[in-house]
Amino acid sequence: MLKRVEAWQVRTGMFVEAIEGAWHDPFLSKRRFLLRREIDAQKLRKNGMTGVIINTSRGLDIDGLPGGNIEIDTKAARETIQKSMQVLESIFGRLQHGDGISVDQVAPVISSVSKSIDQSPTVFLSVTRLKSKDEATFLHSISVSALMILFSRHLGLDETTVQMLGTAGLLHDVGKLEIPLEILNKEGPLDEDEIKMIRDHPEKGHAILSRQEGISEIVLDVCLNHHERIDGKGYPRKLSEAQVSLHARIAAICDVYDAITSVRPYRAPWSASQALKWMLGNEGHFDRRLLKKFALCLSVAAVT
Repeated sequence: MLKRVEAWQVRTGMFVEAIEGAWHDPFLSKRRFLLRREIDAQKLRKNGMTGVIINTSRGLDIDGLPGGNIEIDTKAARETIQKSMQVLESIFGRLQHGDGISVDQVAPVISSVSKSIDQSPTVFLSVTRLKSKDEATFLHSISVSALMILFSRHLGLDETTVQMLGTAGLLHDVGKLEIPLEILNKEGPLDEDEIKMIRDHPEKGHAILSRQEGISEIVLDVCLNHHERIDGKGYPRKLSEAQVSLHARIAAICDVYDAITSVRPYRAPWSASQALKWMLGNEGHFDRRLLKKFALCLSVAAVT
């Protein structure tokens, strides 16, 4: 639903359809967009606008609550996710059988996920949270991809990098193709051999992707290093803080956040606030400065 609001009422989380009055920022003034950053909200409030047209079906209303038809949004998100899972399952199947893949095969999934997360991040991410055993790997990959797109845009990274990070999220766990399902889905504690097998998946995935044509260094970096830690206690290489790239730090946050906020058959999910509280209290694991920005990103997107 389209609605006109006064310039002073503009807030992050609103979806802007049109801007009234004087405006001199060509990047914002000629496009429809979700208002993600407080700095952009301040521009709209302070630069001579008479009013702003918002779309409450795609963002927040004045009261800070999402509007629109959530049922329709959920249906659209489910359709996007189902189609994306089918493509991803086909891609992973090709890799498992030793066949090659290309970035072009992944591109339609990234495009669909990017569009959906831009339109309604709350709805899209909520749909990915319910993961059955059979769907866990694919839905986790799609959800991490969506979170990395959402977060990297919040950080103001260029769109080429955003798309590469989305691709990295989609392929970051490809090394798990070489781990038996009974270990991936095991409900009890893992023994030492099983833990080693799990911890080998970043290197296995990196080896698989390194054999493919056109895979960017960002994707390879994220695949290999998304389990590294700031305190040097991560795996597989125990990298020091200075050696862990921004891309891998983003991936580490999005990967863990999705894992602990998702519904699984053998445990209840944590809420966003519970997850972030635990992650912020987990000294040495994450880049705390980046993690605080991630929390703000979720707040702006109204993800709960």
